[in-house]
Amino acid sequence: MLKFMLAAQRQPGVTRERYFYEWGIIHVALLLSTPSSISSFRRYVQHYSIDGIRDDMLIYPLSPMDWDNMADHVVDDYEAIGVPFRSDDYPNRMQPHKFGSDDFAVELLEWETLFEEEGFYAGGVKLIHWLRKKPGLSAGEFNARWRDHAHRMLEIVPKGLVRKLVLDTSVPMDPVVFKGTLFEFGHVGHYAGIEEIWFDTVEDVARLRQDSELYKTLRAGYDSFVAEEDTFSMVTTERVICDYITPGHISPAPAVLVPGTLEHMVDKHGYKGWNIPGWDEGLYG
Repeated sequence: MLKFMLAAQRQPGVTRERYFYEWGIIHVALLLSTPSSISSFRRYVQHYSIDGIRDDMLIYPLSPMDWDNMADHVVDDYEAIGVPFRSDDYPNRMQPHKFGSDDFAVELLEWETLFEEEGFYAGGVKLIHWLRKKPGLSAGEFNARWRDHAHRMLEIVPKGLVRKLVLDTSVPMDPVVFKGTLFEFGHVGHYAGIEEIWFDTVEDVARLRQDSELYKTLRAGYDSFVAEEDTFSMVTTERVICDYITPGHISPAPAVLVPGTLEHMVDKHGYKGWNIPGWDEGLYG
């Protein structure tokens, strides 16, 4: 399996509260009732940036792009990424709902869970590092140094501070897969990897920076493989919308994919031409 992750932002003049309403309610409603999208995503998770985060609380600063949110989409394979974009329902149902800016950071990734506390699933506070590769390193060298550093971090941070740690390594991707979509403006392949670290609280996130010796050791480790320029942090809350891959947490089937449900019947009416004479009104019969 693969996942593509994207960081996004609201349009100028739009409040974060309004933007989160558009993304968290309207966008989710569209996603769950658009067959090609909801059948392509094996897991979809939303991340909402937390207000009040300062650079002096972080190992790496926030992005000057002031990203409002991040989305995490798991798909079966590379081909599954483009399925919604080649279907009729996505451009007619979801694409016209344009509520953010044209700027995105987009990456295709494989992932490895290095640590997860017993019984943990999702939620809490999440520190996300978008990492640039140090010049001169190959992708393999970057990944090897990163994995060694992550294991070292788990050894030296106070016990119980980190709840889960995932390394998302970059997979080569042709940006043409997003051609004609809202994501085509994203800088695909700019980052070598994305690091996800779960905590209980924002104060726990800040302890990585506020403990001067811990920060010094962690930063020295990162500096062996990470380029400081364009590397940035996000601190978010995590909201799982649907999950079809995690045992014990499998989501119900979306109604739009279940024959006989109201959502499935409405979908069969199509997405345009509702006021054209001769339209087939027998779809419920």
